[in-house]
Amino acid sequence: MRVGEVAARTGVSVRAIRYYEQAGLLAATRRANGYREFDAEVVERVRAIRDLLETGFTIEEVLSLAACLGGAGTGTACSAQTARLYREKLVRIDAQMRTLLGLRERIEERLATLDPAPVPLATRRAAARR
Repeated sequence: MRVGEVAARTGVSVRAIRYYEQAGLLAATRRANGYREFDAEVVERVRAIRDLLETGFTIEEVLSLAACLGGAGTGTACSAQTARLYREKLVRIDAQMRTLLGLRERIEERLATLDPAPVPLATRRAAARR
């Protein structure tokens, strides 16, 4: 199928599909007329790539799982590799959350020196849950 059809089936732009191909996440053959030709399995692969990107992974991280994307990613080694990547991502997210909470506390302290009205407890709790 051509790149436009892949885009239509996956809801991903043609530009993004070309970018995934350039990054090494997708492979296409070229027809005699120069058009890219993708096999049917690319639809599932693009959806897997989008899912990882929307979950906060970088292209480089997704590339590390290239052999595990789409229909090829059902083996034990792929499950372990993907789980490791998710664990590493959680560690980074936790660190980011600690950093953001620290920044929030500093801003609250500075705000308290400018305006003694306290930040409502409900606002603090809602921010801590996010």
